[in-house]
Amino acid sequence: MRLRLVLALVTAVLTVLVGAPAQATRPPAMKALTFNLCGNVCRNGEVADTAGNIAYKIRKLGASVVMLQELCYSQFLGIRDRLARYGYAAEFAAASHGGHCNDDDHKHGTAFGVALIARGQLSGKIVYRLPSPYRAPSSSEGRVVLGAVVRLPGRTLFAVTTHTALGPNLSIQLAAIRRWLVPVAARRPVLFGGDLNLAPSSGDLDPFYTAFDEADADRDHPLPTFIPRPARKIDYLFGSKRFLTPSGVARADTGYSDHSMYLGAFR
Repeated sequence: MRLRLVLALVTAVLTVLVGAPAQATRPPAMKALTFNLCGNVCRNGEVADTAGNIAYKIRKLGASVVMLQELCYSQFLGIRDRLARYGYAAEFAAASHGGHCNDDDHKHGTAFGVALIARGQLSGKIVYRLPSPYRAPSSSEGRVVLGAVVRLPGRTLFAVTTHTALGPNLSIQLAAIRRWLVPVAARRPVLFGGDLNLAPSSGDLDPFYTAFDEADADRDHPLPTFIPRPARKIDYLFGSKRFLTPSGVARADTGYSDHSMYLGAFR
């Protein structure tokens, strides 16, 4: 789907659901969470323990909007099914294939990608494949953007997650997301996050910091989210200015990934 058409669809859906850009009353606080599971490499596609651990953490942390990266489709199904009874909806977008994603569960193949989960309703799912013109080793794994309209008690927003590639395609992919998402964020509440694979000081992120407020405003000494030494921040939660105001950040380790869960609160 072309970006221009995607943008038109998102704007139309949000116009119907949100109404006027400025909301008359302040909605309740919202906790957002992003987490790279490393489900193919670190977990070798294991489902039961991984899904149980992640679903429990999501509920325990009280997250209303969750963005997951590097998870096998079978792991997504396990998480989705465990959270459904608690009022969560979920969507998955396959970006590539994980070589270990069918090691544990042979029924669902090797689809590997990103997911959105919300304690509310999800609608208007959009998947956009990011450009990868340079055939570097890092570009062999496909990359996508997954978006959906999220309806929570007292709040409607557009949630978007991705996992951008290391290497020469990184700047190109971030530019494509910026051209698409920044105009939407200027008019509607947008929550954008995921594993962007670069530090907050990078100039490629300047347009995002201009259009959005990151949950952790400190670009010089941010809370690290990537565990291997030296620990550093490469995971993000951006809320569109005027619509989503950050009020705190935290992280939680699962013991299951080389990333921490990154939690941001927004008013």
